[in-house]
Amino acid sequence: MKRNLQHIDELRFLIIHLILINHWSLNLFLLNVSYDHRISDIFIDLTSPILAMISGYLFFYRTRDSLRYGQKLKSRFFSLVVPYLFWAFSFFLVYILIKELYSRIFNQTFWYAAEETISFRNILDCVIHPPLKNFWYLQNLMLIAPLSIIIYYLLKNKYIYIGFVALVVCCYMFDWTSLYFSARFLPYYLVGAYFGYHEMTFPKISISKTATWLLIPILLLVGLKSSAFKDDGLFVLPIKIFVYTLYIVTLYNIFDSNQNSYFFRYLNKYKGYSFFLFAINVFLFSIVQRPLLSLGARNYLHNGLFLFLFLMVSLAAVLLIAFMIAAFLNRRFTRFYSTITGR
Repeated sequence: MKRNLQHIDELRFLIIHLILINHWSLNLFLLNVSYDHRISDIFIDLTSPILAMISGYLFFYRTRDSLRYGQKLKSRFFSLVVPYLFWAFSFFLVYILIKELYSRIFNQTFWYAAEETISFRNILDCVIHPPLKNFWYLQNLMLIAPLSIIIYYLLKNKYIYIGFVALVVCCYMFDWTSLYFSARFLPYYLVGAYFGYHEMTFPKISISKTATWLLIPILLLVGLKSSAFKDDGLFVLPIKIFVYTLYIVTLYNIFDSNQNSYFFRYLNKYKGYSFFLFAINVFLFSIVQRPLLSLGARNYLHNGLFLFLFLMVSLAAVLLIAFMIAAFLNRRFTRFYSTITGR
């Protein structure tokens, strides 16, 4: 693997773990359960921005001579559009079935929305508003692909491109106009595209084990505190872009300096399940948590220790179930698994 692409898969897999933490209290909120919000309502803002930066980097990496636009769009169709449609249609049907079974067993609704019928209109709506809410990110990725030809020609002049990125940032920062793409996606994707087009490499810094342990709480603090600052605040978005870029560089060097650690080897071993985990985690949290809450766990969530254990056990269960399903599908139905994960 080329040095400037090294550890990107592990980095992306780690960020998806942070996305799971963002989702682990979703069911508590939707079911209006009484619990200690200080413990569970964690939102790590940098997850989608960092994934967007990585995506922009990879899409425009080594395209200085030629974008290969048609080839890129074809690749995006099979790596994004096909999996997106599969998961959207599948879980439209799955949620109808689950809602029906759940209401019969527990005499209450499974999800926050009313049960839907299978009709052409509802099927079409599930593509626009997918039942897996984290798929907004995939929508952004799919819709930016056709516009890559414009981004590519803007990249040929770095001064024009920097001005264009600054204009996009100002649109979000000062609310000049409404852009379809999320503020947590487009600016970061464009910055990543610039790095990839110019084939920029990560500065390599050796980090000792002591320095690693000192950096971990700092990284956690940055991840938690950055979400308190809204993107439409004055100069917040440019500062976030700078901080999140440093975040990526720091994580890269931590990984590079600790390749023999148990955690890095875990990321390296299971990184092939990244997309599957991203796609299915919201559903699995529902499957794991909702029956437990209905069976009485909701009565003890006022206790901080119980709540923390409930969330950690839920997280571990979701990871275990996802890896088991992914491993089974990859082993027994390799082509199908590759299709639904865009590999």
